[in-house]
Amino acid sequence: MGRYKIGLIGTGWRMGFFVRAAEALPELFEITGVVWHSEAGRQNAAAWGYPLYSDVDGLLATKPDFVIVAITRRGGVASRMVQELAGKNVPVLMETALGDTVEELTAMYEACRDAKIQVAEQYQFQPETAARIAVARSGQIGTVYQSRLQLPNGYHAISVHRKALGTGMQLPLVWGKEYVHQRLASPTRAGDPVKEEMIEVKQMVFQLDYGDKQAFNDLEGDQCRAWFRKTHYNFRGTKGEIYDNEVRWMKDYETPMYYSLDRMMTGSGTNLEGLFLRGIRGAEGFVYKNPFMPARLSDDEIAVATCMRKMGEYLEGGPAFYSLAEAMQDRYLGLLTEQSAASGQWIQAEKQIWME
Repeated sequence: MGRYKIGLIGTGWRMGFFVRAAEALPELFEITGVVWHSEAGRQNAAAWGYPLYSDVDGLLATKPDFVIVAITRRGGVASRMVQELAGKNVPVLMETALGDTVEELTAMYEACRDAKIQVAEQYQFQPETAARIAVARSGQIGTVYQSRLQLPNGYHAISVHRKALGTGMQLPLVWGKEYVHQRLASPTRAGDPVKEEMIEVKQMVFQLDYGDKQAFNDLEGDQCRAWFRKTHYNFRGTKGEIYDNEVRWMKDYETPMYYSLDRMMTGSGTNLEGLFLRGIRGAEGFVYKNPFMPARLSDDEIAVATCMRKMGEYLEGGPAFYSLAEAMQDRYLGLLTEQSAASGQWIQAEKQIWME
């Protein structure tokens, strides 16, 4: 494992996670420069203190090992950028799955199927989620046949459902329903609320039915920021289940076992190690160890750093960690949930080009 040189295309809120992860781990990552596309973006990126470029060729002259693309997908902007980089044989870590229609996803895959591209789908690597997936896939709770989650943004949630259920590229029946509610405002990207205010929020509920396995998801708008809403994780298996941070399983037909998935944090009270996550403990030790301690990173920054490191390892011959095909699949199923919500009908997923 080396020190990876990384170029950045994008200057927005999401790119900030990659910047913070790289800065906290200078032994692993070196940012060679940033491409900006607007004056506001240039000013924002200037605060990071890295060389700024108005075009891709300037950035590529710094010879990064790979480029992270985190720009808007509206109007195909990000898709065109990724395809341009792929045409130049530049390895790309995409911030998100691209395409708002099946046709756009297909065109993207056809253009980039042989390129060195991975997608920074970080939810699977968030420490608590990674710990739950590890237990779900360990066999301890038997064969996992159902997942009930409250996770955001269709493809993020679907990626976790698929990982826990082990459904791969199977084709489910898809159902979605959208509701609109009024509730008290919560923090946003801009900061905390400054007054009491009722806002309109959309609640998206969807189901993926694989026949012998089912995925259910229920998320209300900005629930991940709401102080009075709680996320929920439930993986059901043939001999146990994970319910949020509790694991219940049968050692044998007459011996129930219970334990909690507990965070081991430093820096509390008289602990002077610093402030960082050591890992998530189960019944017999760690089920997840933070690979970046003692760096002071949030859970999502740990997950983003994991994507960045795995991208470097992938380019050195390591395994893919979230391929373009996986990203297309999760985005495709997410689009079907939206179509079902609009039509009120169940939709059967169909084989697509990336499933070959």
